[in-house]
Amino acid sequence: MTKKISIAAFCGAVLALALWLFCGPDVAAEAVYPVENGANWFSRTVVRRVKAAFASGSALIENERLRAEVARLKMACAEADRTAAENARLRGLLGLDASDASVRFGTNAWICAPIISRGAAAGNPCVLRLGAGLRAGVKSGAVVAVPEGLVGRIGNVTPNTSELRLITDPSMRISCDIELDGPNAGYMHGILSGRGLNPVAATETSILYTVPPLLLSNLALRSIEPPRAKIITSGLGGVFPRGLLVGFLRNGVRGDATKLEQEGDVEPAVDFLSLENVFIRRAD
Repeated sequence: MTKKISIAAFCGAVLALALWLFCGPDVAAEAVYPVENGANWFSRTVVRRVKAAFASGSALIENERLRAEVARLKMACAEADRTAAENARLRGLLGLDASDASVRFGTNAWICAPIISRGAAAGNPCVLRLGAGLRAGVKSGAVVAVPEGLVGRIGNVTPNTSELRLITDPSMRISCDIELDGPNAGYMHGILSGRGLNPVAATETSILYTVPPLLLSNLALRSIEPPRAKIITSGLGGVFPRGLLVGFLRNGVRGDATKLEQEGDVEPAVDFLSLENVFIRRAD
């Protein structure tokens, strides 16, 4: 393309010189005007728009990278805050000065992974395929979260991909706590389980789903705080770290004198249907 433009410019220069010699400078200037104007238009319009398109594409890529970096740092800060709060609580129980507790937490503790497909090979809508695997440091059983809260857990892992099982899957069981109001109110323990995803419509390329509330069961028979109480992971069992936000109690708990336990509906903190990237916890 550059060679053709150079040849055209050379021919224009030769034509301009000939016209200038035989017809005078005014005629020569008018004759080459369309060529000069066309070249100028091409330079100002086409070339600039092409450069702007490439610059815009680069800016979008950089913007996406920075968004992922900001989200990763939010994950690190949130985990540091959770660890600091837990340290302060435990030191308070031991009668130690909570102000002496310090937290050191690396910002590279989470691996950012894009979602490349939904449903996985088994067609389960609660299982997502991620674009990060063994080569990125992902291991089976790793915790997956986003800044808004807990997402799920890693299942099968290949060199370049991994399967994410969402907490909405009915097979998931997570030990959780309800945060009660008041500094010394404590927690109420329960077991969280998913209820799957409900299909609502089908398109040519996919099926649309809605997310029903999660179920929090095995709650002790006692009065608790009003609805919208925060639900966090308890850390029991060693699978999920303590303090990850799961959701909010929707309408209080259900139970009567004939039941030994209570249960309640939990509104997830994460919008699972709009996820594009998630963060996988590195193994300690």
